[in-house]
Amino acid sequence: MFFKEKRIIIGLIESITLENGVTYKAKIDTGADSSSIDSNLLEKLGEKKIISHRFVKSALGRIKRPKVNLEVEFQSKKFTESFTVADRSHLRYKVLIGKDILKKEGFLIDPNKQND
Repeated sequence: MFFKEKRIIIGLIESITLENGVTYKAKIDTGADSSSIDSNLLEKLGEKKIISHRFVKSALGRIKRPKVNLEVEFQSKKFTESFTVADRSHLRYKVLIGKDILKKEGFLIDPNKQND
C-alpha cells in the first residue's frame, strides 16, 4: 500500500476525544479486527442507533455485539467510525482502537512511543 501523505505514528496508548468532547485513553490493538467501546461509556454519550451486529471472538468465545457509529477525534483527525459495544468495565481502557480504524486512517504503530 502506497501513501502519498505522511503517515501518523502512534503509540500503544493514545488519547481519543469522543463526540461529547471528553478525552479518554484508548488502547491500540493490532490483534483486534474491530474497534470497541465500553457500554457504560456509550451510555454517557446518549442514545445511539445500533447499525448492525458483529460476532467477535474473545476469551469467552464467539459473542454477538451491537455496532454503533461514533464521531471521534484522534491525532488531530476527525472521523466517524463504527465501534462494537462491550462491557469493558473490568478493563483499564474503555476504548479500544482496532485494525479497522488503523488501516482506514493509515496510522503506523511504534510500541516505543510514549504518550502521557
